[in-house]
Parts: sequence; structure tokens; C-alpha cells
Amino acid sequence: MAVGKAKGRKTRSAGRFGCRYGRKIRSLVADIEGSMKQAHKCPKCGRIAVWREGTGIWTCIKCNYTYTGGTYLPQTPSGKTMARTIRKAVEGGE
Repeated sequence: MAVGKAKGRKTRSAGRFGCRYGRKIRSLVADIEGSMKQAHKCPKCGRIAVWREGTGIWTCIKCNYTYTGGTYLPQTPSGKTMARTIRKAVEGGE
């Protein structure tokens, strides 16, 4: 007996675009929105409860701590690099 093909596609959040804009762009949008909409770790209380309020504005639901970060992620890769560099400079200076 032949196994039939699964019905529907895994379009994720970019399914709203239909067939427009191309496969690669829709895949990138789905990846970015997937990482943006998941809960992130709060820098103040350490709980996984940070959600995006607006462009670059992030709020922890538990401790109500609001801070700025990246547009799609609370901390950008370049921000992580700078924080690590500053931390090493402070530790080395003591």
C-alpha cells in the first residue's frame, strides 16, 4: 500500500504571504518571527519571561523590568560581544 503525501505545508508564520516574495524570504521571515515570539531570559531576575512590547522594547512579565534591546532579539550578537569585551576589561583591570 502506498503512503500518501501529507496534506498541507509547514509554512509557519510566513503562511500569510501565500506564494508572494519567494521561498527564501518567507523562510527568513518565519525564522526571525519564530525566535522573536518565544520567551527570553530576563537580565534582572533571570526568569524566562521576557516578551517584546514594540520595536526594540522588551518587558519581563514577572518583575515588570522594561529595557531596550535589538529589534528582533533582546540582545543582539554585537551587543553580546561588547558586553563580553567590557566584562573582560573590568576583570583584567582589577
